[in-house]
Amino acid sequence: MTKDGQALTSANIRYLLVIRELDTQQHGVRGSDIAKQLGVTKPSVFAMTRNLLELGLVKKEKYGTVFLTELGQQKADQYADCYALLLRQIEGSLRCTGADCRNAACELLAGIPEGDLPKLRMRLRQKRS
Repeated sequence: MTKDGQALTSANIRYLLVIRELDTQQHGVRGSDIAKQLGVTKPSVFAMTRNLLELGLVKKEKYGTVFLTELGQQKADQYADCYALLLRQIEGSLRCTGADCRNAACELLAGIPEGDLPKLRMRLRQKRS
């Protein structure tokens, strides 16, 4: 849920994870880097960034550098662990790789209530052992 109590979409999750992945130094991320990583256009990144701004998940400097807010970082961290575990499971079970598997993992995560993510993480970790 966002600051407004809105559930995140698979696209919201995908963008948060990419921003988190690219911003390891916490210096922010350029829209062009996000576009390149996701294989989307800069206008798509601009539109999603505006959406994430409205949800309180990112902030943007005047030159276009995007940063996760504290809430955005919490959400990205919360989803990242489940995403990695789920992606491994999908890739192993379906023998697929690439964007289709990554998108499928985000779609599945978007359909799970946030309150159930810790249970999912625990189940996926047990399955891995």
